[in-house]
Amino acid sequence: MLRRWILFFIAVHLTCFAAPPAVEKQASALQTVLHQADDAYYNQHESVMSDAAYDALRQQYDQLLADYPELGTENPVGAPAAESARVAHDAPVLSLDKVYSDAEVVRFLEKTGTNLLYCVEPKLDGLTVVLRYRNGLLVQALTRGDGKTGTDVTPSVLASGAVPVTIATASAQFDVRGEMLLPLPAFEALNRRRIDAGEAPLKSPRNAAAGTLALTDYAETARRGLTFQCFEMLKTNPMPATQSEALVLVKAAGLPVVESKTVSAAEVISSIADLNRRRTEFPFMTDGIVIKVNDLSVRDRLGATAHHPRGAIARKYEETPVQTRLLGVDWSRGETGKLTPVARFEPVEIQGATIQHATLHNLDYIRAMDLKIGDRINVIRAGGSVPEITGVCLERRTGDETAIPDPVE
Repeated sequence: MLRRWILFFIAVHLTCFAAPPAVEKQASALQTVLHQADDAYYNQHESVMSDAAYDALRQQYDQLLADYPELGTENPVGAPAAESARVAHDAPVLSLDKVYSDAEVVRFLEKTGTNLLYCVEPKLDGLTVVLRYRNGLLVQALTRGDGKTGTDVTPSVLASGAVPVTIATASAQFDVRGEMLLPLPAFEALNRRRIDAGEAPLKSPRNAAAGTLALTDYAETARRGLTFQCFEMLKTNPMPATQSEALVLVKAAGLPVVESKTVSAAEVISSIADLNRRRTEFPFMTDGIVIKVNDLSVRDRLGATAHHPRGAIARKYEETPVQTRLLGVDWSRGETGKLTPVARFEPVEIQGATIQHATLHNLDYIRAMDLKIGDRINVIRAGGSVPEITGVCLERRTGDETAIPDPVE
């Protein structure tokens, strides 16, 4: 009898707390959209949405998983590399947790330790690569991929001239992580050449850097002017004690390193503000500021989630959204016959331009955002030019909103 009551209680408990069908549907759509965006970003060297829109969807998905753990068991970074090119990383290559306010940075400092030193660095907007040196010779360069496996891009990295073939180290193993970048002058020169040749200009330096490493025309790879900056020591013997010592060691070996400032916890916020003021001075793109615990033993002790280390965060540049009301969704048919939804909303002025339309990418994107006609929505100009909806103001719903009908083929 007791066993039957226990089984009954468990069944009732699971039924009461199972995700409603509408939540399951939204979670599925969010997962589809995020996987599409990851595959485009990491494998196809394209951005199908802005960082702000991606981060908003990622936060929605993470919250759903927190509320209904049965909806998923993993929170992967990136996307798997092509099967034929996969190479396993020695340790997971993780992303960074993102925050958008100084208050969130302060909470991070309180969690990790206000008595510690921190390194404050620009968040480089390029393609992450892992370099493996053996007895001073570069033997392999890998992209991040999904964090577990990456693509071998050694020939392209060697052809680029961005990193030395040999380095000055007595260590048999010297593995580092850094960013391959296309500096803005090189990006502009590349686009001038493309326009002169009758080709379409490339959209962003980050995508251009990733695309350059995917080329098999190594003469063109060398011509484009890629650069590299190291931001993490992964493995050597002996390992340095701190992030600042690691960067000194990497620089002494002959590799370029990221600009890094070591400060007390009390100085972190002012250092972020200073670096933010200087962001336009850099000859390459940045998309935020990284704050890391300097002591590597403390960072190891703090550990990591499946997605990010607990001893570092990225303070993202936040674009201030403008609220407006969604009036409807129109479906545009391209030359290939593909239907694309376009949001139509009450006109708003952003950075001197009047905006009243934005792409919604596809039906999964609409479902992932749980958009309804009549919703109050947040709109930005991603990168200062592309209109994009980054979220729905659920707290402002009145109940009069209506579902967006599926397109008529």
